[in-house]
Amino acid sequence: MKKKEDILETIELLKTTSQFIGDARANLTAPYHLTHTQAVILLDVYHHPNETKITDICKRLNKTTNTISPLVKRLVEKGYLVKKQNSFDNRVFEVSFSEKGMIMMKSINEDVLKFSTPLFNELSDEEFSNLYKSLKILNKVCGLE
Repeated sequence: MKKKEDILETIELLKTTSQFIGDARANLTAPYHLTHTQAVILLDVYHHPNETKITDICKRLNKTTNTISPLVKRLVEKGYLVKKQNSFDNRVFEVSFSEKGMIMMKSINEDVLKFSTPLFNELSDEEFSNLYKSLKILNKVCGLE
């Protein structure tokens, strides 16, 4: 049985790490004039290129279509995404990256690597492996895999 103090400390560590990652994401996407949620939508589309229905994005991000649709519309207006009706069901819309959006995502990914590589290089190979395994387990327990 886990001790209450250890669980509470782990929660605090996760909150701190989450805040750090959120701040880093904001700094890395600021040059592209993206809000936090717009950046998360773009990352979701990037990591799920074959599941790009608006409803799929909403489910993965645990948001309503009333929240996601206007943000997708702004990303389309900025030229990062292309929105089209599904050929089998006109009620369903799918999004994909425009050429401009794909170039931007490649640039963001390069920035993420430049930012994160020095952090991960501070870890020994064993520490990095343990972190990787622990995050995989946490994602599995949380139902994210």
